[in-house]
Amino acid sequence: MDDKKKFEIEFDDDFDAWLAQHDAQRKKEEEKRTRDIPVKRDVPVAKPSASTEPAKRKPVRPSGAVSGSAPVKKSVKAESDVYISSKSTGRKPAETLADIPVSRKETVKNFKIHIDEEEFNAPSYEEPKKTQEQKNSDKAIYFAARQPSKAQIAHRRAQEAERQERTRLEKQQRAQQRKKQSKQVAHLSRMLTAIIIVLASVLLSMYGVSCINDILALNRSTELVEVSIEKDADYKEIIDSLGDVGLVKHEWFCKLLTKFRHFDEKTYINGIYYLTANMGVEGMLNEMREDQTSDETIRLSFPEGWTIPQIIKKLDENNVCPAEYLYSALESVEFDYAFVSGIPSDGGRCFNLEGYLFPDTYDFFISEKQNGIGENPNSVIRKFLSNYETKWNEVYAKRAQELGLTMDEVIIIASIIQKEAADKSQMADVSSVIHNRLNNRSSYPTLGCDSTKNYVNTYLKDALGDSKASVYLNGYDTNSTRLGLPVGPICNPGVSAIEAALNPNDTNYYYFCHNKKGKIYLASTYNQFQANWAQVLKDNKG
Repeated sequence: MDDKKKFEIEFDDDFDAWLAQHDAQRKKEEEKRTRDIPVKRDVPVAKPSASTEPAKRKPVRPSGAVSGSAPVKKSVKAESDVYISSKSTGRKPAETLADIPVSRKETVKNFKIHIDEEEFNAPSYEEPKKTQEQKNSDKAIYFAARQPSKAQIAHRRAQEAERQERTRLEKQQRAQQRKKQSKQVAHLSRMLTAIIIVLASVLLSMYGVSCINDILALNRSTELVEVSIEKDADYKEIIDSLGDVGLVKHEWFCKLLTKFRHFDEKTYINGIYYLTANMGVEGMLNEMREDQTSDETIRLSFPEGWTIPQIIKKLDENNVCPAEYLYSALESVEFDYAFVSGIPSDGGRCFNLEGYLFPDTYDFFISEKQNGIGENPNSVIRKFLSNYETKWNEVYAKRAQELGLTMDEVIIIASIIQKEAADKSQMADVSSVIHNRLNNRSSYPTLGCDSTKNYVNTYLKDALGDSKASVYLNGYDTNSTRLGLPVGPICNPGVSAIEAALNPNDTNYYYFCHNKKGKIYLASTYNQFQANWAQVLKDNKG
């Protein structure tokens, strides 16, 4: 064995199966050998000496090969010479070597296997097939310096490649799953983004349409809404007022667009306006402009001596403006004219501006439909008042001051002259009768004019009704209840009546009367008046 390389194989604690098999085999061989060679009890067994070489025994290969290793052709020599003495062991002569118990640890500790390298690498070796028991037992033995075979290396490489392929496939599968999930998340995110964009677009579109509809006024209400505009209000304040009553919905947009359309450069008049949402913000602002424009206009003439109810009725009938809106404007609006401040506001008169809607010919905008608003009521009334302002001049004011009369008193006298005189030639004489009576109130406390009473019973009753008109009778009836001048003018006099009121004839007349043809009879005394009245009755019968 000196020329052969020896490999020492160490076994682990799981060698029980192989050891049990080896003990059983050895026990069988010892039993067989002891049956053939009896043991002498009295012969002492000599202990082996250093010079004594144990008897060589043919190596015996255990059945089933070594567990945990591939079977190979080996030259195995086990050195295990045993010397037994009956005295030293104290055993009976009949006992065999197999009967002697062997310690597993001692056996494992002293057990060595010597492998011939030449025989191990012999090319003629063929690996026998293993049983399942041998395969299981192979797991318990590990050889310290054994090189794996090419088949084992190939098998291990195949297993490693298979494991790597499984790992790669699992990674690829997980990557595909993550990619699929990412696609699903991305698709869901895109869908949600698209839905949000669509909803936002719809909402913005609806809001934009609503803003534009304040200008276009499509499908808006035709119901009239009353709007009060303060004095010196600009276009922004007007639009805020329109928003307060619901005529426009988006004030900021209307202000932006109207400024772009130069509505901020226009002048607007204050007052009460009756507007509809379907007019649009530009149409509403045009209604309030001082310089209104329209495609359709009408020219109307108002005779001297017409009352406010007569004027409003004509405007209504010609589709300039509904009567109720004109009455509301007369009652509510504070018109910014200097002469208006000289009109008493607490005198109990029915229409504060009666006498100041100057009779003349005017052009008005008209509506295409019945009861429509062709021109706003403030603009209509302003046309009358503006004309009056130009007619009342400094000459009239100076003459009134000389007579000791206010402007309002002059207009009241002129309104009575306008109603009582049959024509302009009679106005100065009628004016003299009124002035004479006013200057001699102790003898003539009342004017005794039928026209002041007729103003209530005829014109106010037509406009207000009997019950409301009768409230004003005491303030206007100069025949019986009212001393001096009535509380207000009874019509709207012209220039001739105003000038007659300021310049009466110098007479001593205190009475006058007319026949049905308009002839006037003047008298200085009551007896003369009675005689004149009798003549009037006679003329009227003829």
